[in-house]
Amino acid sequence: MANFQTHLGGAALGGGLVASSILATGMMSLPQAISGWLLVMLGGLLPDIDSDHSNVVRGLFTVFGGMISILSIIILGADASIGLMWLVGTVSFVTVRYGLWYIFARFTVHRGIFHSLLAGVFFSVFTTVAAFHLMALPARVSWLMGLCLMIGFIIHLFLDECYSVDLVNGRIKRSFGTAMKLFDYQGWINSLWMLCLISGLVLLAPPWQELWAIFTDADLLESLKKKLW
Repeated sequence: MANFQTHLGGAALGGGLVASSILATGMMSLPQAISGWLLVMLGGLLPDIDSDHSNVVRGLFTVFGGMISILSIIILGADASIGLMWLVGTVSFVTVRYGLWYIFARFTVHRGIFHSLLAGVFFSVFTTVAAFHLMALPARVSWLMGLCLMIGFIIHLFLDECYSVDLVNGRIKRSFGTAMKLFDYQGWINSLWMLCLISGLVLLAPPWQELWAIFTDADLLESLKKKLW
């Protein structure tokens, strides 16, 4: 299994390539392309979210807790008292950072459902929905944000599989095949739950025609081809 530095470095490199390509075609502005780069890096770390002792997991829940805390204060509105804002923000952060993290660590297994392509699709569609509804980004840009995270997710799984092959001693490690899997083969109930969540998110997703257009738009592909070299 690749270590944290390898995953972060691989995702950063892949994210730079993806973001620069998208920026060159004009599909995203510079701030959006930078956000896409960061999403590739985030996707490159997400498959290890079910590792109970990972600093990455604690960091992700800390960031998520901060985001929920800020969102809670925004929902309260400017008319709320400062004391109430402090209370709600603190409770929200502690609930997510420690409460939700404990539940997540208690009921997940490392290299289980979250280390599969199905989970990658879930996080990707979730990112798309959040970008479209919460950030009010255009449909095509929202799908690009989701694709950026999915690319980072795949980079992580690919690197783990590469590290399962010992080229020096000419052998394949026992971990080979446990990283790049379609779903959790030993936990099919978890996979069904994940599939249900994806189905629900699909109903909230922006028009699928915009996702299809990213891969089939002749003008877009021609522009990418011309600017490639």
